[in-house]
Order: sequence, then C-alpha cells, then structure tokens
Amino acid sequence: MDDVPPLLRASWRFQLTAVLMAPMFFLQYRDMRQNSVSMEKLRLPETRYILAGSGISLGLHMGAWVWSLDNTSLTHSLLFVTIHPLIIVFGALLLRKYVPKQQVFGASIGFIGGGIALLGISAESDVTLLGDIAAIIGAIAVVGYFLAGRKLRQWMPLFVYILPVTLIAAIFLAILSIMLEGTVFSMSDENISMFGWMSSSWIWYVVYLAVFPGIVGHAGISAVLRWFPPIIVSVAYLFEPLVGSYIGWILGTTGIPSLWTWVGATVLMIGTVLVIRGDEDLRSQEGSVVDG
Repeated sequence: MDDVPPLLRASWRFQLTAVLMAPMFFLQYRDMRQNSVSMEKLRLPETRYILAGSGISLGLHMGAWVWSLDNTSLTHSLLFVTIHPLIIVFGALLLRKYVPKQQVFGASIGFIGGGIALLGISAESDVTLLGDIAAIIGAIAVVGYFLAGRKLRQWMPLFVYILPVTLIAAIFLAILSIMLEGTVFSMSDENISMFGWMSSSWIWYVVYLAVFPGIVGHAGISAVLRWFPPIIVSVAYLFEPLVGSYIGWILGTTGIPSLWTWVGATVLMIGTVLVIRGDEDLRSQEGSVVDG
C-alpha cells in the first residue's frame, strides 16, 4: 500500500476495525448495563480521560510504526517497536521507582543490543536513523496504551474498552493525516481520501488489516491474558521481528539484514527476556507477600 500515506493507512485500519468490533461492543455493553458498579465507574471523568489517553497513545504508536515501515527496513522497524519492556524499566528508573537488579541488567543489555543494531544503518541501504527513531517512538507510545488497559480491563469488558480506544486512535490519526499528509474527505483521489479504504482498490487490503492484525492480533492479545501468564504473552511479542522479517523476505519486501542487525537483535532480545522474566519474578514475590 505504498501509494497511501502512512498515517492515513493506519487510520484506515482503525476505522474498519472499529466498525467490525461494534456488534461485540454493543453485546458486552448491554450486559455491562446490568452491573451498576461498572456503569458508575464508566461515567467517571477519570475513566473518560484514561480512554482518551489510551486511544491517543495507540494512534501515536501505530502512526509512528507505520511511518517507520516506509523509512527503514522491516526488520529494524519490528525490532525497535517491540522494545517497550525496556522503555518501561527506563521510565521507572527516571521516576526513581524501585527496579529489580535483573531488570536493570536486562535493560542495559537490551539498549546495548539496540545500539549495535543501529550500526546496521551504514551497512543496509534501506535502514535510516529517522525510521528507527520513529519505531522507538512507537514503542514509547504503546506503553501508555498498555498501562491504561491494565487499569481499565480489571473491570471493563474487552470490547467495551477496545472499541472507543480504537475509534479515538482512528480519529487522532485522521486529524494528523489531514494536517501533515494532505488527506481530503473527497473520493476523487482514493489514495488520499479519508474513507478511501472503501474503494475497490483498497477494501480487501484493509479488511485483512482490520480482521487479522486488528482484531485477532490486538484484541486477541488482550483476551488471552485470561488464560496465559503475562510472561508468555510478552515473550510471544518477541517473535514479531523474527516472523515478520521472515514473511518480508519471502514476499521480497525486505532484504537480508546485515551482521550488525543480527548481533544487535540477538543481544536486544536477550535483554528484553531478562526484563520480562524479572517482572514476572517480582509479581510472584508480591503475590507471595500478599498471600502470606
């Protein structure tokens, strides 16, 4: 979809994802209305602010990441957009919060690995520093989405949470696209139209993006936390650069990474696993203290 500007492309995905989620939203909202406590929480200004912040965070995450896909290699884009566990540790240290030594060690290793991967800029023609930075911004932004979800999903049904967040992200990206990419409401040029995804040229591409990455991917990750420990889900995220790059090589949309990228990616992923493992150990210890 190279003919479509990246921010508009991301907005299209969220627009259709929200439409497809609507039936499940209304079913869960209908059931939720029978719970007076949940409805009272839903009406709180704090809840609306968190939903808005989550939507903007998700929009910024997706916009920055899709932009990075157009400006750096697929491998680098996927690699740096998944470093959010390292970002969380770094943020906690900046806020002077307690961080286990294993997580500090893991984050340090991870950032060293990221630095090594950045050396691939000189060896790979399709890798750029600006594109890599955009992917990192995407990783930073998604932390807000995760934190909001962790707070609201304790009592809010899955689609009651995800649909408004997705819709806010779609609107946020649409506004940015109008300001930065010249997007218009007219369908005279479907490639820069706000609702160009409805055209015969793009509809099936966007249906795929909305159903699989959108619903099966994002909603699925939130849903499986009910059955799988967070560490399993977090480590599964780390397969995205590997699997995504492999798909890209097969389709011919990305080249084979340089040695710097291979080494840096390996070190970065080791550091990320250590951070995730440290978080899981900390949760186990806290649970033992509460149970005791």
